Amino acid sequence: VVDDSRSRGEPMCFALGQGDVIAGWESALPSMRCGELAMLIVHPDMSYGEAELAAVPMRSCLHFELELLHVLPAADAPSMFVKEDMSVEERLVEATKSKELGNARFKVGSFKDAICAYLDAIYFLGYEADCDQRAEDGLWSDPVRAEERKALALASQLNLCQSLLKLEDHEAALQHAEAAVALQPDNSKALYRRGLASMGCGHFTKAKSDLLAAAKKEPRSTEIRRSLEECQQRIANEKSATKDAYGGFLSRSD
Repeated sequence: VVDDSRSRGEPMCFALGQGDVIAGWESALPSMRCGELAMLIVHPDMSYGEAELAAVPMRSCLHFELELLHVLPAADAPSMFVKEDMSVEERLVEATKSKELGNARFKVGSFKDAICAYLDAIYFLGYEADCDQRAEDGLWSDPVRAEERKALALASQLNLCQSLLKLEDHEAALQHAEAAVALQPDNSKALYRRGLASMGCGHFTKAKSDLLAAAKKEPRSTEIRRSLEECQQRIANEKSATKDAYGGFLSRSD
């Protein structure tokens, strides 16, 4: 066995037509459906040919077991993956698949791949940054479907924010934490993660406000309490540094 992504618990994520995978995969994958399992025998002319690789002898026929887990939308994707051509029920199904895929990737530490999946879920739900929310809201007139959409969007935004925090991309994390708070202003996870993102951006006063609010909602959470204490300490350090700087300036002025 040359490689086994299933045993690693980390699905491969790549774009077709970009040379990321061998020609045999490029040829087979477009005919597969999501969830389909295929056994491939790939001729050397469609794999590595004359290349000398440590794990693959020259001119080898390769055997693969491929499972297509998910397809992400692209600008030139077929209409079946463009949300405007889908029913709200289809969009909920695709968004759910994307969120679950993101969760699986997050669990194995593939945070960048998780981010792609969560963004996909948000796209299908019509909550991407440049989306016309008034037009989108009009499509979700059924109150049950609308509530399912909101709950799924909230979970996707929260998980996306957490993934971005893991990568220390605090500016982007703050953007999606704000989106989560907009969906449910009293959600403790949304407030907590917005507080963490704000603290990472150096907005300590704003972070303290969110962390205090989260702590009131989750008084037994040691994680929130530790973050609040860290934020308060950083505020104190900032005040001390400012005082020292101005004190030194005034001393020099005298």
